[in-house]
Amino acid sequence: MKAFIQSIFHYFGGFEMSYSLPITRSGKSSIVPPPPWHYGVTYIGAHVKFEKESANKVLPDFLTTDGEGWIYIGEFISTSESTWDWMYQDPDLTQYMEGAIGLKVYYKGSTYLYYPFMWVDKDWALVRGWLDGYPKKIAKISMTKLHPLLPKYNKPERGAKLGGYVIRGGNLMFRLQVELEEMGNSVPTKDFGPFLNIRFFPSRGDGEIDLLEIVSRVRDETILGEVWKGKANVELRGYINDEVDILNLEEVKGGYYFTTYFRVNATKLLERLERIKAPQKMK
Repeated sequence: MKAFIQSIFHYFGGFEMSYSLPITRSGKSSIVPPPPWHYGVTYIGAHVKFEKESANKVLPDFLTTDGEGWIYIGEFISTSESTWDWMYQDPDLTQYMEGAIGLKVYYKGSTYLYYPFMWVDKDWALVRGWLDGYPKKIAKISMTKLHPLLPKYNKPERGAKLGGYVIRGGNLMFRLQVELEEMGNSVPTKDFGPFLNIRFFPSRGDGEIDLLEIVSRVRDETILGEVWKGKANVELRGYINDEVDILNLEEVKGGYYFTTYFRVNATKLLERLERIKAPQKMK
């Protein structure tokens, strides 16, 4: 295997080859630059409880859940260690919006945070997510922003109301609104466990190799900024290609606003599986 990998590197111009497609000799056209990746994020989120049976319907059969969940919308500023200059050279390649629905799941006796649904508004953010096993799709995502010089909405504070939504195609995936009540010092996902992702790249021809791995994305460093908590309202929709409508919301436990920084360099392999047989047609 080592000799095979070395031959591939040699074929594509040595160890300076691209980290991701498209492959060029310089690697400068890669849609995703190599890690480590840095993230600065502003989130609004809701700690929720889904009806257990409905939540398990959006999971693969090797995962289970009691229905405890997390829904968020975030404004991301993100770059690779090698592309800090993009912050001024092409800011659009360092900024994106994201929305997601996550579940606390059980896998081989441990708990993890797994996202059956996730959306972003940039192609490079989508591909980077797929590389690490996040099920990202392209969507329109919007969220309340604050500005320090506005007479209102100049900072997070008691009574402030913030909101956002995710729309894919012509349909609402979910809408989230939070009302801040008091400062906090943590967010609920700290008790969910590590991330659990599914890296799945199916083959199509004889002799090809499927990639199906359960991995955990590792954050090398995390800094939690200002945290506010309060109430939240959540509206779930979905449509023909997003099974959000399967989820039945039982309880909204609380709303959150917070900022964070984290750095990612690698994933940890938990298990390599054989390919899941795909359905013959979509219903």
